[in-house]
Amino acid sequence: MTTEGSSLLVRAAGWTCALPITEVSETMRELDHTPCAGAPAWVLGASVIRGQAVPVVDLASFLGGEPSADRGRFVTVRTNGSFVALRVDAVVGVARLDADARPTSPLLGSVESRRTVSLATLDQGLLAVLELSELVPTEIHDALRLAEAS
Repeated sequence: MTTEGSSLLVRAAGWTCALPITEVSETMRELDHTPCAGAPAWVLGASVIRGQAVPVVDLASFLGGEPSADRGRFVTVRTNGSFVALRVDAVVGVARLDADARPTSPLLGSVESRRTVSLATLDQGLLAVLELSELVPTEIHDALRLAEAS
């Protein structure tokens, strides 16, 4: 299977979500993280990954659900020239998505439309296809860069 058009499938808050495989750096066990003041509720804080301060996003909270009490997995992704660690409940696998993903539906009440690009189906199930550029506000990336520089 070629990586073009492929997605890494993860689970969070009862959703199966697709992340563009070309933007995924790695998956790993969940690491400790330090809270960041003033961050949105879905940004758990920052973790040191490969020597770099990386914001940690709880994907369940991002999707409007409750974070899992169990330790999950981190999936590091590239977004706007920086890395973000997504805390997910599980990594499901890799799939090639159909080209006919549907536009975001009002059925996603608690998920802001700017956060999800589209809905698709995979094996008769609903799939959230995420836009990675909206995960972490630019100000948080900037604050982490300043903290590393000092």
